Amino acid sequence: MIQPHFLVIGAYKSGTTALHHYLRAHPEIFIPQRKEPNFFAFADQVSPFDFPAASTSIRDRTSYDRLFLGAQNNQKLGEVSPAYLAVSSACDRIRVDAPKTHLIAILRNPAERAYSDYLMYRRDGLEHEESFIDALHKQNSRDSSVDPTSHYVSTGFYFKQLGPYFKTFRHDQIRILLHEELSTDREGVLRNLFEFIGVDPTVEIADQDPSNVSGVPTSLPLRLAYTFRNRFKNQLRNVIPAPIKRSIDAGLERHLTREPMPLEARAFLIDTYRTDVELLGTLIDRDLSSWLRP
Repeated sequence: MIQPHFLVIGAYKSGTTALHHYLRAHPEIFIPQRKEPNFFAFADQVSPFDFPAASTSIRDRTSYDRLFLGAQNNQKLGEVSPAYLAVSSACDRIRVDAPKTHLIAILRNPAERAYSDYLMYRRDGLEHEESFIDALHKQNSRDSSVDPTSHYVSTGFYFKQLGPYFKTFRHDQIRILLHEELSTDREGVLRNLFEFIGVDPTVEIADQDPSNVSGVPTSLPLRLAYTFRNRFKNQLRNVIPAPIKRSIDAGLERHLTREPMPLEARAFLIDTYRTDVELLGTLIDRDLSSWLRP
């Protein structure tokens, strides 16, 4: 039974894809090519599921352990699954199956995270509401068990989601990163992270092109390309090598547009998240006041 040395538990749309590539590039770390196996969130679940990602996740132990075939004895094993933060049951499953694992969370301004999520689903043809504020107001009427566009707001309550981890695991097992810090001080953040994982912090990791960029397609052919990519992503994952996939994605992403978040939506989200952000700042001892500025 595989005991991962570390898990990147979230959050969605906060830089987990970039972390996945940076960590995979370190020679003393083994991370499966597949991102988001989500095993500890959905282990042994059967249909009907209670979260949209469950149906495409790895839910049996044998398949999960198989992800780590090829790892060397001297490598630290880990994986990246943002569902572990979003799905409350994951914390207890990790406690039972991997109690000594190191936990890493990267967090982003929750309003910006929600807007990025919305633009991603617009890009992929799953969100049909052209107004972000209208999509926010429709969150409660959407079926959260099957509709991925129903989680724009709920995924951003980081204090609520991290609370069980801080109660369950030793605080020195948990490392919190901020999206903006990774953007402005990538080398420093990675050096700190490598020390936390227990690998050589001096290894230099090449910068990555932006990945999983959100935005709205500028033409019908581009919209159809993203719809096809999303519909068959699991099949394509098995036949297209990761470097080629990233190159194709980078080419498509150059033609996306991204309008600024509407002021009305920003004000709504700041008000929605205010208490959670204030509590989170105290929990992780960070100044998050910038997240509450219009």
